[in-house]
Amino acid sequence: EEGAAAAMAACPTEVDDEFQQGLVKRKAFYQPHPQSVPEMPAIDWANCTRCGECVLAGGKGIQIDGIPEDETLAAGAIIVASGYDHYEPAEGEYGYKQSERVITLPQLERMLDPEGPTGGKLLIDGSTPRSIAFIHCVGSRQIAGVDEPQPGKELNEYCSRVCCTATLQATNEVRRRLPETTVYDLYRDIRTYQKEQERYYVDASKLGVRFLRFDNETRPEVAVTQPGDDYPLTVKVTDTLTFGKELEVPADLVVLGVGMEPRDISDIIDMTKLPVGDDAFLLEVHPKLRPVESAIPGIYLAGTAQSPRDITESTSSASAAAVKAATVLAKDYVEMEPFVARVDLSKCTGAAACVEACQYDGAITMTEVEVEEGVFASKAYVNPVACVGCGACVAACASEAIDVQGWEMDQYRAMIDALTSAPPEEAPAVEVPA
Repeated sequence: EEGAAAAMAACPTEVDDEFQQGLVKRKAFYQPHPQSVPEMPAIDWANCTRCGECVLAGGKGIQIDGIPEDETLAAGAIIVASGYDHYEPAEGEYGYKQSERVITLPQLERMLDPEGPTGGKLLIDGSTPRSIAFIHCVGSRQIAGVDEPQPGKELNEYCSRVCCTATLQATNEVRRRLPETTVYDLYRDIRTYQKEQERYYVDASKLGVRFLRFDNETRPEVAVTQPGDDYPLTVKVTDTLTFGKELEVPADLVVLGVGMEPRDISDIIDMTKLPVGDDAFLLEVHPKLRPVESAIPGIYLAGTAQSPRDITESTSSASAAAVKAATVLAKDYVEMEPFVARVDLSKCTGAAACVEACQYDGAITMTEVEVEEGVFASKAYVNPVACVGCGACVAACASEAIDVQGWEMDQYRAMIDALTSAPPEEAPAVEVPA
Protein backbone atom coordinates (compact mmCIF):
# COMPACT_ATOMS: atom_id res chain seq x y z
CA GLU A 1 0.00 0.00 0.00
CA GLU A 2 3.00 2.29 0.47
CA GLY A 3 3.20 4.82 -2.36
CA ALA A 4 -0.12 3.65 -3.84
CA ALA A 5 -1.53 7.15 -4.41
CA ALA A 6 1.59 8.31 -6.25
CA ALA A 7 1.70 5.10 -8.29
CA MET A 8 -1.94 5.47 -9.38
CA ALA A 9 -1.36 9.10 -10.32
CA ALA A 10 1.70 8.15 -12.39
CA CYS A 11 -0.09 5.47 -14.43
CA PRO A 12 -0.53 6.87 -17.98
CA THR A 13 -3.26 4.44 -19.09
CA GLU A 14 -6.89 5.47 -18.67
CA VAL A 15 -9.98 3.37 -19.37
CA ASP A 16 -13.69 3.60 -18.54
CA ASP A 17 -14.41 3.06 -14.86
CA GLU A 18 -16.78 0.08 -14.60
CA PHE A 19 -17.75 0.89 -11.02
CA GLN A 20 -18.82 4.38 -12.08
CA GLN A 21 -20.65 2.91 -15.10
CA GLY A 22 -18.27 4.53 -17.56
CA LEU A 23 -19.11 8.08 -16.48
CA VAL A 24 -15.44 8.79 -15.68
CA LYS A 25 -12.05 7.27 -16.42
CA ARG A 26 -9.77 5.25 -14.18
CA LYS A 27 -6.15 4.15 -14.39
CA ALA A 28 -4.89 0.67 -15.24
CA PHE A 29 -3.34 0.74 -11.73
CA TYR A 30 -6.36 1.54 -9.60
CA GLN A 31 -8.49 0.83 -6.57
CA PRO A 32 -11.68 -0.88 -7.80
CA HIS A 33 -13.99 1.05 -5.45
CA PRO A 34 -13.86 2.72 -2.00
CA GLN A 35 -15.21 -0.37 -0.20
CA SER A 36 -12.97 -2.89 -1.95
CA VAL A 37 -11.49 -5.64 0.20
CA PRO A 38 -8.56 -5.65 0.66
CA GLU A 39 -8.42 -1.86 0.58
CA MET A 40 -5.50 -1.62 -1.79
CA PRO A 41 -4.92 -1.02 -5.52
CA ALA A 42 -5.06 -3.66 -8.21
CA ILE A 43 -3.60 -3.96 -11.69
CA ASP A 44 -5.91 -4.21 -14.69
CA TRP A 45 -3.78 -6.66 -16.67
CA ALA A 46 -6.02 -6.43 -19.73
CA ASN A 47 -5.12 -2.74 -20.14
CA CYS A 48 -1.76 -2.48 -18.35
CA THR A 49 1.09 -1.74 -20.77
CA ARG A 50 3.75 -2.75 -18.21
CA CYS A 51 5.49 0.58 -18.70
CA GLY A 52 6.73 0.61 -15.10
CA GLU A 53 5.73 4.19 -14.29
CA CYS A 54 3.89 3.01 -11.17
CA VAL A 55 7.07 1.39 -9.86
CA LEU A 56 9.19 4.44 -10.66
CA ALA A 57 6.70 6.64 -8.81
CA GLY A 58 7.43 4.78 -5.57
CA GLY A 59 4.83 2.02 -5.53
CA LYS A 60 6.01 -0.74 -3.21
CA GLY A 61 5.40 -4.42 -3.84
CA ILE A 62 4.29 -3.94 -7.46
CA GLN A 63 5.37 -6.72 -9.83
CA ILE A 64 4.70 -6.04 -13.48
CA ASP A 65 6.97 -8.71 -14.92
CA GLY A 66 5.31 -11.71 -13.33
CA ILE A 67 4.27 -14.72 -15.40
CA PRO A 68 0.69 -16.04 -15.01
CA GLU A 69 0.53 -19.50 -13.51
CA ASP A 70 -2.29 -22.03 -13.48
CA GLU A 71 -3.16 -23.75 -10.23
CA THR A 72 -5.23 -26.85 -9.65
CA LEU A 73 -7.37 -26.81 -6.53
CA ALA A 74 -9.01 -29.87 -5.02
CA ALA A 75 -12.50 -29.01 -3.75
CA GLY A 76 -15.24 -31.01 -2.13
CA ALA A 77 -17.93 -28.59 -3.26
CA ILE A 78 -18.25 -25.62 -5.61
CA ILE A 79 -20.61 -22.64 -5.27
CA VAL A 80 -21.12 -20.70 -8.49
CA ALA A 81 -22.01 -17.08 -7.68
CA SER A 82 -20.90 -15.45 -10.91
CA GLY A 83 -23.29 -12.47 -10.80
CA TYR A 84 -24.77 -10.64 -13.76
CA ASP A 85 -24.17 -7.79 -16.18
CA HIS A 86 -26.40 -4.84 -16.96
CA TYR A 87 -27.91 -4.88 -20.43
CA GLU A 88 -25.94 -2.59 -22.72
CA PRO A 89 -28.31 -0.92 -25.21
CA ALA A 90 -27.24 -0.95 -28.83
CA GLU A 91 -26.20 2.33 -30.41
CA GLY A 92 -29.36 4.11 -31.46
CA GLU A 93 -31.64 2.08 -29.18
CA TYR A 94 -33.84 4.77 -27.61
CA GLY A 95 -31.21 7.26 -28.73
CA TYR A 96 -28.46 5.62 -26.66
CA LYS A 97 -24.97 6.86 -27.60
CA GLN A 98 -26.57 9.25 -30.09
CA SER A 99 -27.02 11.77 -27.33
CA GLU A 100 -25.13 12.17 -24.05
CA ARG A 101 -28.49 12.99 -22.50
CA VAL A 102 -29.64 9.37 -22.88
CA ILE A 103 -28.20 7.33 -20.01
CA THR A 104 -28.91 4.05 -18.26
CA LEU A 105 -30.44 3.66 -14.81
CA PRO A 106 -27.15 2.39 -13.29
CA GLN A 107 -25.46 5.55 -14.56
CA LEU A 108 -28.13 7.71 -12.96
CA GLU A 109 -27.72 5.86 -9.67
CA ARG A 110 -24.00 6.58 -9.69
CA MET A 111 -24.74 10.26 -10.35
CA LEU A 112 -27.18 10.37 -7.42
CA ASP A 113 -24.68 8.71 -5.07
CA PRO A 114 -22.88 11.24 -2.83
CA GLU A 115 -19.68 9.21 -3.40
CA GLY A 116 -20.27 9.03 -7.14
CA PRO A 117 -18.46 10.95 -9.88
CA THR A 118 -20.74 14.00 -9.56
CA GLY A 119 -20.90 14.05 -5.77
CA GLY A 120 -24.61 13.30 -5.80
CA LYS A 121 -25.51 16.29 -7.99
CA LEU A 122 -27.71 15.66 -11.01
CA LEU A 123 -26.46 18.23 -13.50
CA ILE A 124 -26.71 17.97 -17.29
CA ASP A 125 -24.47 20.42 -19.13
CA GLY A 126 -24.10 22.32 -15.88
CA SER A 127 -27.81 22.76 -15.15
CA THR A 128 -30.57 20.85 -13.38
CA PRO A 129 -32.79 18.95 -15.83
CA ARG A 130 -36.29 20.38 -16.13
CA SER A 131 -37.84 17.14 -17.37
CA ILE A 132 -36.70 13.50 -17.11
CA ALA A 133 -38.29 10.53 -18.90
CA PHE A 134 -37.74 7.01 -17.55
CA ILE A 135 -38.32 4.05 -19.90
CA HIS A 136 -38.90 0.56 -18.51
CA CYS A 137 -38.09 -2.89 -19.95
CA VAL A 138 -34.99 -1.91 -21.91
CA GLY A 139 -33.33 -5.24 -22.69
CA SER A 140 -36.03 -7.29 -20.95
CA ARG A 141 -39.25 -8.96 -22.14
CA GLN A 142 -38.12 -8.54 -25.73
CA ILE A 143 -40.46 -9.78 -28.44
CA ALA A 144 -39.48 -11.30 -31.79
CA GLY A 145 -40.55 -9.05 -34.65
CA VAL A 146 -40.74 -6.01 -32.39
CA ASP A 147 -37.29 -5.92 -30.82
CA GLU A 148 -34.03 -6.55 -32.63
CA PRO A 149 -31.47 -8.90 -31.06
CA GLN A 150 -27.93 -7.62 -30.77
CA PRO A 151 -25.27 -9.25 -32.98
CA GLY A 152 -24.36 -12.69 -31.69
CA LYS A 153 -27.07 -12.66 -29.01
CA GLU A 154 -30.61 -13.93 -28.56
CA LEU A 155 -33.56 -11.85 -27.48
CA ASN A 156 -33.98 -11.47 -23.73
CA GLU A 157 -37.54 -12.72 -23.48
CA TYR A 158 -37.48 -12.97 -19.68
CA CYS A 159 -38.47 -10.30 -17.17
CA SER A 160 -35.53 -8.94 -15.18
CA ARG A 161 -37.88 -8.49 -12.21
CA VAL A 162 -35.96 -5.86 -10.24
CA CYS A 163 -36.02 -3.12 -12.90
CA CYS A 164 -39.49 -1.76 -12.08
CA THR A 165 -38.69 -1.36 -8.39
CA ALA A 166 -35.28 0.18 -9.13
CA THR A 167 -36.76 2.60 -11.67
CA LEU A 168 -39.57 3.68 -9.36
CA GLN A 169 -37.10 4.18 -6.51
CA ALA A 170 -35.06 6.44 -8.80
CA THR A 171 -38.11 8.47 -9.87
CA ASN A 172 -38.99 9.02 -6.21
CA GLU A 173 -35.42 10.04 -5.39
CA VAL A 174 -35.37 12.58 -8.21
CA ARG A 175 -38.73 14.04 -7.23
CA ARG A 176 -37.67 14.39 -3.60
CA ARG A 177 -34.34 16.02 -4.45
CA LEU A 178 -35.56 18.08 -7.37
CA PRO A 179 -39.21 18.96 -6.77
CA GLU A 180 -39.19 21.40 -9.70
CA THR A 181 -38.21 18.66 -12.17
CA THR A 182 -41.02 16.96 -14.07
CA VAL A 183 -40.66 13.17 -14.09
CA TYR A 184 -42.33 10.88 -16.64
CA ASP A 185 -42.44 7.11 -16.22
CA LEU A 186 -43.01 5.16 -19.46
CA TYR A 187 -43.80 1.54 -18.73
CA ARG A 188 -45.38 -1.61 -20.13
CA ASP A 189 -46.30 -3.18 -16.79
CA ILE A 190 -45.35 -2.31 -13.23
CA ARG A 191 -44.02 -5.41 -11.49
CA THR A 192 -43.04 -4.54 -7.92
CA TYR A 193 -43.25 -8.14 -6.81
CA GLN A 194 -41.39 -8.27 -3.49
CA LYS A 195 -42.78 -7.62 -0.04
CA GLU A 196 -43.75 -3.96 0.55
CA GLN A 197 -42.28 -2.84 -2.78
CA GLU A 198 -45.69 -1.70 -4.01
CA ARG A 199 -45.14 1.37 -1.86
CA TYR A 200 -42.61 2.64 -4.40
CA TYR A 201 -45.42 2.89 -6.95
CA VAL A 202 -47.77 4.49 -4.43
CA ASP A 203 -45.10 6.99 -3.37
CA ALA A 204 -44.33 7.84 -6.99
CA SER A 205 -47.99 8.62 -7.62
CA LYS A 206 -48.14 10.83 -4.54
CA LEU A 207 -44.93 12.64 -5.54
CA GLY A 208 -46.42 13.57 -8.90
CA VAL A 209 -44.62 11.17 -11.24
CA ARG A 210 -46.55 11.12 -14.53
CA PHE A 211 -47.17 7.59 -15.79
CA LEU A 212 -47.56 6.71 -19.48
CA ARG A 213 -48.13 3.14 -20.59
CA PHE A 214 -47.12 1.60 -23.93
CA ASP A 215 -48.15 -1.84 -25.15
CA ASN A 216 -46.25 -4.91 -26.35
CA GLU A 217 -46.42 -3.95 -30.00
CA THR A 218 -45.05 -0.42 -29.77
CA ARG A 219 -41.98 1.14 -28.27
CA PRO A 220 -41.29 4.75 -27.28
CA GLU A 221 -39.17 6.65 -29.79
CA VAL A 222 -36.47 9.02 -28.57
CA ALA A 223 -35.54 11.80 -31.00
CA VAL A 224 -32.88 14.51 -30.74
CA THR A 225 -34.48 17.87 -31.45
CA GLN A 226 -33.07 20.69 -33.55
CA PRO A 227 -30.75 23.29 -32.03
CA GLY A 228 -32.74 26.13 -30.56
CA ASP A 229 -35.74 24.01 -29.55
CA ASP A 230 -36.99 24.28 -25.98
CA TYR A 231 -35.92 20.74 -25.06
CA PRO A 232 -33.02 18.72 -26.51
CA LEU A 233 -34.97 15.43 -26.57
CA THR A 234 -38.48 14.34 -27.45
CA VAL A 235 -39.98 10.98 -26.51
CA LYS A 236 -42.91 9.86 -28.66
CA VAL A 237 -45.21 7.28 -27.08
CA THR A 238 -48.63 5.78 -27.78
CA ASP A 239 -50.25 5.96 -24.36
CA THR A 240 -52.77 3.20 -23.63
CA LEU A 241 -53.91 5.02 -20.47
CA THR A 242 -55.44 7.69 -22.73
CA PHE A 243 -56.85 5.09 -25.13
CA GLY A 244 -54.02 5.10 -27.64
CA LYS A 245 -53.35 8.80 -27.83
CA GLU A 246 -49.95 9.66 -29.34
CA LEU A 247 -48.01 11.92 -27.03
CA GLU A 248 -44.70 13.76 -27.25
CA VAL A 249 -42.79 14.09 -24.00
CA PRO A 250 -40.17 16.87 -23.85
CA ALA A 251 -37.09 15.86 -21.91
CA ASP A 252 -33.71 17.15 -20.86
CA LEU A 253 -32.70 13.63 -19.86
CA VAL A 254 -33.86 10.11 -20.79
CA VAL A 255 -33.06 7.26 -18.37
CA LEU A 256 -33.23 3.68 -19.66
CA GLY A 257 -34.26 1.06 -17.10
CA VAL A 258 -31.95 -1.70 -18.33
CA GLY A 259 -32.39 -5.32 -17.32
CA MET A 260 -30.05 -8.07 -16.18
CA GLU A 261 -28.06 -10.39 -18.41
CA PRO A 262 -26.17 -13.54 -17.41
CA ARG A 263 -22.43 -12.98 -17.11
CA ASP A 264 -20.26 -14.76 -19.64
CA ILE A 265 -18.88 -17.78 -17.79
CA SER A 266 -18.58 -20.02 -20.83
CA ASP A 267 -15.17 -21.22 -19.63
CA ILE A 268 -16.67 -22.47 -16.35
CA ILE A 269 -19.58 -24.08 -18.18
CA ASP A 270 -17.19 -25.87 -20.54
CA MET A 271 -15.17 -27.22 -17.61
CA THR A 272 -18.07 -28.31 -15.42
CA LYS A 273 -20.76 -29.06 -18.04
CA LEU A 274 -23.27 -27.07 -16.00
CA PRO A 275 -26.73 -27.06 -17.59
CA VAL A 276 -27.91 -23.74 -19.00
CA GLY A 277 -31.54 -22.67 -19.42
CA ASP A 278 -33.19 -21.09 -22.45
CA ASP A 279 -32.54 -17.66 -20.92
CA ALA A 280 -28.77 -18.43 -20.71
CA PHE A 281 -28.81 -18.43 -16.89
CA LEU A 282 -27.62 -21.54 -15.06
CA LEU A 283 -30.30 -24.16 -14.48
CA GLU A 284 -31.13 -25.72 -11.13
CA VAL A 285 -32.46 -29.27 -10.71
CA HIS A 286 -35.89 -28.13 -9.52
CA PRO A 287 -37.01 -24.57 -8.69
CA LYS A 288 -39.02 -25.71 -5.65
CA LEU A 289 -37.55 -28.97 -4.38
CA ARG A 290 -33.85 -28.44 -5.17
CA PRO A 291 -33.55 -24.73 -5.90
CA VAL A 292 -29.76 -24.26 -5.46
CA GLU A 293 -28.50 -27.64 -6.70
CA SER A 294 -27.20 -28.14 -10.20
CA ALA A 295 -27.44 -31.40 -12.09
CA ILE A 296 -23.72 -31.88 -11.40
CA PRO A 297 -23.20 -33.37 -7.91
CA GLY A 298 -21.26 -31.08 -5.61
CA ILE A 299 -21.91 -27.87 -7.60
CA TYR A 300 -24.39 -25.38 -6.15
CA LEU A 301 -25.80 -22.13 -7.51
CA ALA A 302 -26.27 -18.80 -5.80
CA GLY A 303 -27.61 -15.37 -6.66
CA THR A 304 -28.05 -14.02 -10.16
CA ALA A 305 -26.08 -16.87 -11.70
CA GLN A 306 -29.50 -18.55 -11.82
CA SER A 307 -31.87 -15.75 -12.77
CA PRO A 308 -32.54 -12.04 -12.27
CA ARG A 309 -33.19 -11.37 -8.59
CA ASP A 310 -32.72 -8.71 -5.96
CA ILE A 311 -30.30 -8.68 -3.05
CA THR A 312 -32.79 -10.34 -0.68
CA GLU A 313 -33.24 -13.35 -2.95
CA SER A 314 -29.54 -13.47 -3.75
CA THR A 315 -28.49 -13.65 -0.12
CA SER A 316 -31.17 -16.26 0.60
CA SER A 317 -29.97 -18.53 -2.19
CA ALA A 318 -26.35 -17.95 -1.15
CA SER A 319 -27.18 -19.07 2.39
CA ALA A 320 -28.96 -22.15 1.06
CA ALA A 321 -26.03 -23.02 -1.21
CA ALA A 322 -23.58 -22.60 1.68
CA VAL A 323 -25.62 -24.95 3.85
CA LYS A 324 -25.80 -27.53 1.06
CA ALA A 325 -22.02 -27.37 0.57
CA ALA A 326 -21.39 -27.57 4.32
CA THR A 327 -23.60 -30.66 4.53
CA VAL A 328 -21.43 -32.42 1.96
CA LEU A 329 -18.14 -31.36 3.56
CA ALA A 330 -19.28 -32.38 7.06
CA LYS A 331 -19.28 -36.07 6.12
CA ASP A 332 -16.29 -38.37 5.80
CA TYR A 333 -17.74 -39.89 2.65
CA VAL A 334 -19.71 -38.88 -0.43
CA GLU A 335 -23.02 -40.49 -1.31
CA MET A 336 -23.07 -41.24 -5.03
CA GLU A 337 -26.15 -40.95 -7.20
CA PRO A 338 -27.69 -44.40 -7.82
CA PHE A 339 -29.06 -43.46 -11.23
CA VAL A 340 -25.91 -43.89 -13.32
CA ALA A 341 -25.34 -45.64 -16.62
CA ARG A 342 -24.71 -49.39 -16.72
CA VAL A 343 -23.30 -51.43 -19.64
CA ASP A 344 -24.64 -54.82 -20.70
CA LEU A 345 -21.37 -56.40 -21.85
CA SER A 346 -23.21 -59.10 -23.78
CA LYS A 347 -24.74 -56.45 -26.06
CA CYS A 348 -21.79 -54.03 -26.28
CA THR A 349 -20.13 -54.17 -29.71
CA GLY A 350 -17.29 -51.80 -28.87
CA ALA A 351 -18.41 -49.12 -31.33
CA ALA A 352 -17.48 -46.39 -28.79
CA ALA A 353 -20.37 -44.14 -29.83
CA CYS A 354 -21.16 -43.72 -26.14
CA VAL A 355 -17.68 -42.33 -25.47
CA GLU A 356 -18.13 -39.70 -28.17
CA ALA A 357 -21.57 -38.72 -26.86
CA CYS A 358 -20.49 -38.41 -23.23
CA GLN A 359 -19.66 -34.85 -22.16
CA TYR A 360 -18.02 -35.77 -18.86
CA ASP A 361 -14.33 -36.59 -18.79
CA GLY A 362 -13.64 -40.13 -17.68
CA ALA A 363 -17.30 -41.11 -17.24
CA ILE A 364 -17.15 -43.69 -20.06
CA THR A 365 -14.00 -45.33 -21.41
CA MET A 366 -13.19 -48.32 -23.56
CA THR A 367 -11.42 -51.21 -21.89
CA GLU A 368 -10.31 -54.71 -22.83
CA VAL A 369 -12.60 -57.38 -21.37
CA GLU A 370 -12.13 -61.13 -21.52
CA VAL A 371 -15.31 -62.40 -23.22
CA GLU A 372 -14.10 -65.98 -23.53
CA GLU A 373 -11.11 -67.81 -22.19
CA GLY A 374 -8.14 -66.16 -23.83
CA VAL A 375 -10.35 -63.93 -26.02
CA PHE A 376 -10.48 -60.19 -25.30
CA ALA A 377 -12.73 -57.50 -26.79
CA SER A 378 -13.05 -53.76 -26.40
CA LYS A 379 -16.07 -52.91 -24.26
CA ALA A 380 -17.46 -49.74 -22.71
CA TYR A 381 -16.85 -49.13 -19.02
CA VAL A 382 -18.81 -46.62 -16.92
CA ASN A 383 -17.10 -44.92 -13.99
CA PRO A 384 -19.97 -44.49 -11.50
CA VAL A 385 -18.12 -41.67 -9.72
CA ALA A 386 -17.87 -39.52 -12.85
CA CYS A 387 -21.22 -40.46 -14.42
CA VAL A 388 -24.12 -38.08 -13.76
CA GLY A 389 -26.85 -40.21 -15.37
CA CYS A 390 -27.67 -37.75 -18.15
CA GLY A 391 -28.58 -40.54 -20.60
CA ALA A 392 -26.69 -39.17 -23.62
CA CYS A 393 -24.89 -42.50 -24.01
CA VAL A 394 -28.19 -44.38 -24.03
CA ALA A 395 -29.40 -42.42 -27.05
CA ALA A 396 -26.08 -42.88 -28.87
CA CYS A 397 -25.77 -46.67 -28.46
CA ALA A 398 -27.18 -48.43 -31.53
CA SER A 399 -27.08 -51.85 -29.87
CA GLU A 400 -28.98 -50.67 -26.76
CA ALA A 401 -26.19 -51.95 -24.56
CA ILE A 402 -26.44 -49.06 -22.07
CA ASP A 403 -29.23 -48.14 -19.68
CA VAL A 404 -29.49 -45.65 -16.84
CA GLN A 405 -30.23 -47.64 -13.70
CA GLY A 406 -33.78 -47.10 -12.59
CA TRP A 407 -34.73 -45.78 -16.04
CA GLU A 408 -34.18 -48.79 -18.29
CA MET A 409 -35.53 -48.84 -21.82
CA ASP A 410 -37.56 -51.96 -21.06
CA GLN A 411 -39.35 -50.00 -18.34
CA TYR A 412 -40.23 -47.23 -20.79
CA ARG A 413 -41.49 -49.76 -23.33
CA ALA A 414 -43.64 -51.43 -20.69
CA MET A 415 -45.18 -48.10 -19.74
CA ILE A 416 -45.89 -47.20 -23.36
CA ASP A 417 -47.44 -50.61 -23.99
CA ALA A 418 -49.62 -50.20 -20.91
CA LEU A 419 -50.82 -46.81 -22.07
CA THR A 420 -51.58 -47.84 -25.64
CA SER A 421 -53.04 -51.30 -25.11
CA ALA A 422 -55.05 -51.15 -21.88
CA PRO A 423 -58.77 -50.35 -22.36
CA PRO A 424 -59.98 -47.25 -20.54
CA GLU A 425 -61.55 -47.98 -17.20
CA GLU A 426 -65.15 -47.03 -16.71
CA ALA A 427 -65.69 -44.37 -14.13
CA PRO A 428 -67.35 -45.71 -10.99
CA ALA A 429 -70.93 -44.72 -10.48
CA VAL A 430 -71.48 -42.04 -7.87
CA GLU A 431 -74.68 -41.97 -5.90
CA VAL A 432 -76.05 -38.53 -5.33
CA PRO A 433 -78.23 -38.23 -2.21
CA ALA A 434 -81.68 -36.89 -2.80
